[in-house]
Amino acid sequence: MTHRWRPSPHHPTSPRTVSWPVVILAASLTIATVAVATPPAGVVSNTILAQGSTAGALKENIRIGDNWAVNLDDKGQSEFYFQDLVVAPGGRTGWHSHPGLLLITVKEGSLDFYNKDCVKHSYSAGQSFTEAAEPHNGLNPGPGNVHLLVAYIVKKGEPRRIESPQPKCGEALGLQ
Repeated sequence: MTHRWRPSPHHPTSPRTVSWPVVILAASLTIATVAVATPPAGVVSNTILAQGSTAGALKENIRIGDNWAVNLDDKGQSEFYFQDLVVAPGGRTGWHSHPGLLLITVKEGSLDFYNKDCVKHSYSAGQSFTEAAEPHNGLNPGPGNVHLLVAYIVKKGEPRRIESPQPKCGEALGLQ
């Protein structure tokens, strides 16, 4: 159903055609996405310690001996963030993703990390892991706070965090 929009006499714009079904569909999809996002809970502190942009593209290819190597190549500019995050017992990060790579070390406590398929990996103090563009969620199962130190490498100009809807497997497991 298409309606003809007529501007008021005080509006200098010419007439336009508005497709109300498209507007209603777009609004309902936006509302549905917001409704199923699972926000963080139990965050005790979340401090960005530093932030900076690269001057250009990164191209690092490092080899140490014959049995270790790391390669980091990007296109365009990246932003680095350094974060200190503390989550209380029973707290969670909520389902989210990132437009880049995160390097995470558990400084204190433990964290249950769930990937997009709800496969759980548990990490404790002194262990490190990565997060990236696939949706994930972290929960603190322990009796004390979990303290994480996080280094981000993300596309310049993008948000550090992108909210994600809870996957069906998360619903089935009772994860938020």
